Amino acid sequence: MRTGPYRPLQLLAYFRRIDSLERALGQAQRLLYQDDLTPLLNRRGLRRACDHWSASAGEVSPQTCCVMLDLDDFKSINDQHGHPVGDAALLHFSKTLLQHLRQADALARLGGDEFALVLTNTMATDARQVLEHLQRVLAASPIAIVDKFVRLRFSAGIAERKAGEPLSDALARADTALIDAKRSGKSTVRLHAPLPHCGYQPQCTV
Repeated sequence: MRTGPYRPLQLLAYFRRIDSLERALGQAQRLLYQDDLTPLLNRRGLRRACDHWSASAGEVSPQTCCVMLDLDDFKSINDQHGHPVGDAALLHFSKTLLQHLRQADALARLGGDEFALVLTNTMATDARQVLEHLQRVLAASPIAIVDKFVRLRFSAGIAERKAGEPLSDALARADTALIDAKRSGKSTVRLHAPLPHCGYQPQCTV
């Protein structure tokens, strides 16, 4: 058993080992809450963010909008061109949205071509404008697929969070609005009707 002082080279190796372990731990924690394909949060990361906001309700503005998004015709891209091209489309979509959202907003990929977005300090009418702007941005930045360019489109459902309402419940209402948007046609944005009363408690789908 060594009892003497460490030599300089031994100390250097020791600190390098600690630094390596800290980087590995940080990477593992990022992978736990980040989507494995895109730079977005995953479902677990979004749930963690919702839990954090719920625990510190005073930090969440009453004017917070929850949005559920779904890429239109994504299945046809996968079927016609294969999953690598589909993955490239998802990555392009994610990066494009991130570039035009604020740092305080939370964007997550829940799986496949389904995404969730939390817009802080935003009313429903403003959220609609944000989404329509994102639709125009995507239309202006098509992705190259084989020998042609494809413009990605999405449909979305919006729910404005009411005072005291859990974010998970607002996301559930946004999902209902998304279903209505998909039924109405492609590249459609729908707003969920306001809560009829404060006791409305849908099940969390996050």
